[in-house]
Parts: sequence; structure tokens; C-alpha cells
Amino acid sequence: MRKAAFKWADITDPRARRGRRWKLSELINAAFCGLLGACATLRDVEGMTDELGQVGRQYVPRRVPDTTLWQFLSRLDPSEFRVQLRQQIKALWRAKSLDPVGLPCGAVAVDGKGMGALEHDAEGDAQKNERGDGSPYWLSRMLRAALISAASTPCIDQMPIGAKTNEMASFIPFFDGLVTAYGAMFEIVTADAGMTSRGNADHVHAANKAYVMALKDNQPELFAEAKRLLLPLAKATPAASSLWEVYRGKLVQRRLFRTQEIAGYHDWTHLQQAWLVETWQRDDRDSDPKLVEQRFFLTSATVGKLTPDQILILVRGHWGIENDCFWTFDLQWKEDSVPWCSSGKAVETLGLLRMMAYNLLQLARRRHLRLKADDGSLDDPPAWRRLFEWVKQALRLSLDTSLPQTAAG
Repeated sequence: MRKAAFKWADITDPRARRGRRWKLSELINAAFCGLLGACATLRDVEGMTDELGQVGRQYVPRRVPDTTLWQFLSRLDPSEFRVQLRQQIKALWRAKSLDPVGLPCGAVAVDGKGMGALEHDAEGDAQKNERGDGSPYWLSRMLRAALISAASTPCIDQMPIGAKTNEMASFIPFFDGLVTAYGAMFEIVTADAGMTSRGNADHVHAANKAYVMALKDNQPELFAEAKRLLLPLAKATPAASSLWEVYRGKLVQRRLFRTQEIAGYHDWTHLQQAWLVETWQRDDRDSDPKLVEQRFFLTSATVGKLTPDQILILVRGHWGIENDCFWTFDLQWKEDSVPWCSSGKAVETLGLLRMMAYNLLQLARRRHLRLKADDGSLDDPPAWRRLFEWVKQALRLSLDTSLPQTAAG
């Protein structure tokens, strides 16, 4: 964990020099420890710092009032925390903690994430809407990326989607940032249908990366051709099938069908294949399976780049950025409904800090806190709520073994 330490000294202090009662690192550590412990509000963070201060904590030495944290967080520059996030990921990569699992190369998934409704425009980055009574509110949205080839699926970048743009138009600058920061770390990028366009595909191909883009009716000609080619194949034996596994109380299996006949279609000169992934479901092992979902994908990856089984792993990883990462942020941290602070660009800043906390905890869950069963397989990762309790216990331990020293030093 020590290699994932952050350099809070590189953050610009937005406060005037006179009258400072707190060190910059103390305030950031207070917020970060609160995120590690999944505090619901800044009032809860205040309570945590009060408790830590009573046991002589070096990094959070005394109670930090929630109003102090609110004012501080609202004035921070989120771009500096984006740098901190990238440094965290690079440190973990150099420590061999993010090597591909089940895939021959690194793969990154890009998806949009809602951060909840605000009463202001977040300095021009939130999109204006109206309630039923005509009163305005603003939606804060981000593009995020996760390294889906790594066992811990860390979130590696975030960029706001501007008030007058959308995911499609935001993809290229976001992708360029990923290549600049992590170019050697991945060879494949996956994206939802909202970012599928020939311009975006051209840009990925020009960067010597392979794309896997979800396909829906926003690309009608390609979608129609993919269905024409793939749906007849779905009546035959699939190229690969996953094992039946439990997912949200049901048994689920995924089946892959693919075709090369779409290569170069509709002036997509780099297009090599189209994939169809079907999801089949049954209530128990004795019931008949039923088809519940069909999803189509376009890719510039050549045949042989991935085996059929690896394609299913990649597609599952692509879905994982929403079903695992984003679901965890919303369910465990209430990211989309209970912002600690909504003033200024605090939502964006807290999003980056939350991703850094998530990366550390998810690495612990997936790699370091899983015991081997008698048959040699790994037990399921510990539940998030249990992990948060362990974090709070660790924060109360001696300084030499504390989590803040290694994670927020």
C-alpha cells in the first residue's frame, strides 16, 4: 500500500495565508479517511476526526468541523486531484498490482456516470434541467474509465461532461488523456453505444489502440447489418459460452457469436468483426433457460487477438464498470444522491478522492483479503460494509500500522 501513497503537498492551498488553523494535509486526510470509512455526511467525518484526535492521530490530530471541510472542499482545484489519481494508478502498475487477468493485454472501459442533481451549474460543467414545477436544477455528469483487465478493476480517470456537450463529443479528449497518462498500460478500449461513432473509432485506431464499441440503433445502418449477419448465427452453436453462475439471485450464462463479414462495412475501414453476446437466465439448475438480453458490439480487434473465451471476459469487464464500479459508488457511498458538498467544483473533486479510496479498498478486497477454500479456490471478497468497519478499526490502531500512513501519507 505504501507505493500508492499520495502527495498532498502538490495540491495548491486555496486559503489565504493568514489565519490558517489547519494544515492542508490534515484537511485532505480528514476527507480521505472519511471516504475510506464511507461516512455518509461531513458531520460524520467530523465525528470520526473527533474520535481519531482523542487517540493522538498524527494525520488527523483533532476534530475537523464539517463547516471547515465544506468551505475547503468547495475551493479546491479538481485537476490537481486528477494528477494524484493518475500517480496512484501508475504506482500500482509499477508494483505489478494491475497486471491483466484472463486477457492477453490491458483493457480500459469508458462510460458516463451521473453525480446527482445540483442547485447550481458547477462553474459551467453541469447540464441545466427543469423540474415539473418549472424550477431549475443542474445534472453533474462525468466520463470515467476503469482498467477492466486488472483483478481489482480500478477507476483510472475522470473528466466532466460539459453543459453544452455529451458523451459522444467528450470521448476524444478523454481518450487522449488516457493515452497520455496510461498509453503503455492498455491496448483495447471499450465504450458504450453513446460514444459509438466513426470519428471516435477513427481516433482510437489512429492511436494504435483497438476499440470495442457497443452497437445500438444510434448507428442504424451498422446495427441493421450486424443483426442481419449475427442473428442467424445465434441459432447455431455459440463460439463460446460462460459457465452458469449466480448473479443477483439468478443463474446466468453468456453466449458469444461473431462474424467477420462486416469488416470494412459503411466506410469503417478499420472494422474487423461484430459480436453478439446473449445473456441466458434460469431460476435454478432444473428450470429451462430463457433469453433475457442480446447486445451487439463492433471491434477493430483482428481475429486471433482474443480467443472467444477472452471476448466474453472482456465484455463482462465492460459491463463491470457500471454493474460493479458505479453500482458500488452509488450504493455504498451514495455518490449520486447525498453529496458531502455541492459548492463550487466539490462534486468533481470528491469524485476523484472517492475513486482513489475505492481503488485502495477494492485492491484489498480482490487481492489481499480473500482466503483460499479447501479446494484451492478463492473465497468471495468481503462485503463492503464489513470492509468499512475494518478500516475504522485500523484507523484506531497505533500509528505504525494505520491505514492513513500508507494510503494518505
